[in-house]
Amino acid sequence: MSETHYMMLLYAILVFVLDGCSVLATTQKKLKDVLITVEYRPEICDMFAEDGDKITLEYTGYLESGLEFDSTSLPERGPLNFTLGTNTVIPGLERGILGMCSGEKRKLVIPAHLAYGNQGYRTIPGDSTIYFDVSLTRLKKKSILEKTVNAVQFFIFPLTTSLIIFYLWQKMNESEEPIHQSNRKSKRNRRRG
Repeated sequence: MSETHYMMLLYAILVFVLDGCSVLATTQKKLKDVLITVEYRPEICDMFAEDGDKITLEYTGYLESGLEFDSTSLPERGPLNFTLGTNTVIPGLERGILGMCSGEKRKLVIPAHLAYGNQGYRTIPGDSTIYFDVSLTRLKKKSILEKTVNAVQFFIFPLTTSLIIFYLWQKMNESEEPIHQSNRKSKRNRRRG
């Protein structure tokens, strides 16, 4: 074997080892947020899931080992119906669904702190990263009435508080006015007298 071939072989081995180490380091690093892979998105996608929308979801959840822990395809289960943003499901699943459109399919990788944490749940061990295949089968947007009611509820407390403070400020100023006016009248009377 020539020296050039030997150097090329040594280089290839070095690249293979270093690349393997970087892959290992990447997989052992803890995820900070949900990893989302869009598997399918319909051509026409004009409504996107956001907090307050009513959705129907089909999913399969499994562990890193491939062990399935839950699925809507089980005979005793059916599609999951809930309102997005109401903490009905784990935080990582909600984050992974945001922005989906009806008919879209995604793969989600959810770190433990956005799933079941260090305590785990049923067959899911603590500190487990979990995986979901999800399909959004129905998306019903929040109605204009619901959006209006939410906006009014958001502004009602600060508005009411401001009005009460303004009212009290006015009452305070009204009660001070007669005192100042009576003091002025008495000073005028003293000068005349």
